[in-house]
Amino acid sequence: SCRAVSHNIWEASYIPARPGTYLLNVTWAGRLVKECPLKVSVDPPSNASKVICSGEGLRAGTMGKEIKCIIDTRSAGQDELTIKCEGPQGKKALSELNDHRDGRFTLYIRPQEVGRHSLSIQYGGHHVPGSPFQLRVSSAPDPSKVRVYGPGVEHGVLARYQSRFICDTRGAGAGQLTVRIRGPKGAFRVEMQRESQKDRTILCKYEPTEPGDYRIEVRWSGEHVPGSPFVTMIFDTEEELARFLQGGYSPAGPQANQSEFYGSIGPYSSHYGNITFPTGTMSWRGSQANIH
Repeated sequence: SCRAVSHNIWEASYIPARPGTYLLNVTWAGRLVKECPLKVSVDPPSNASKVICSGEGLRAGTMGKEIKCIIDTRSAGQDELTIKCEGPQGKKALSELNDHRDGRFTLYIRPQEVGRHSLSIQYGGHHVPGSPFQLRVSSAPDPSKVRVYGPGVEHGVLARYQSRFICDTRGAGAGQLTVRIRGPKGAFRVEMQRESQKDRTILCKYEPTEPGDYRIEVRWSGEHVPGSPFVTMIFDTEEELARFLQGGYSPAGPQANQSEFYGSIGPYSSHYGNITFPTGTMSWRGSQANIH
């Protein structure tokens, strides 16, 4: 169809029946106008259902860290890609699209608040599969907020020693909890438990089978939490524990035969005395948990 818009200005429109390359002829007074015929490429209609989105950035992220995902439109035809990401309080996250110029895009998201975000990805005005995505944004990890407590980080007597302790990560943001324990080789094993994936308090235990010095490292996203490393002294008798707590007993004391008190543990260097483990008598064991 063709219609007059104003004096000597016309508007023409047409609907191609199928995709392909067309030659467009425009004539005036029966003669082709300059530069005609024009070559017109018609792409097939877009199909948002064929857009593929992938990446951890569609599900979760952490404030201050890069959140990204991949959007693949190669099988969806040509059309406009639109992004909108909004937080729980209505704050819009900053979004940046990196066009790989092959039908693929990398989406970078920079949230302005923590909480559940709604990420809308549309192609040609239609939601792609999975959109709007529910993106959980957690606060940055804060090791200073992790609390460690329980009998397993205190001195005691082997026969009645309870090695359990709690790592409470509430308020510490998202991160990875790592527990490593050094003690007599083969004399303990590290276990971590939590009741559910949403539980932020983790029960740890190491069940020592020999007396000695046990060094417990607790890290949150690679950094020591308050009090870590914990050094616990486990004795054979109540008398040894009492003397140690009163300050009258030192594993490095000249009167003590260290191997008598510590079995396979030799001298060890700590703030309790100047002693070191002989090579091969000690071992590290540990466990990890990712918490959002």
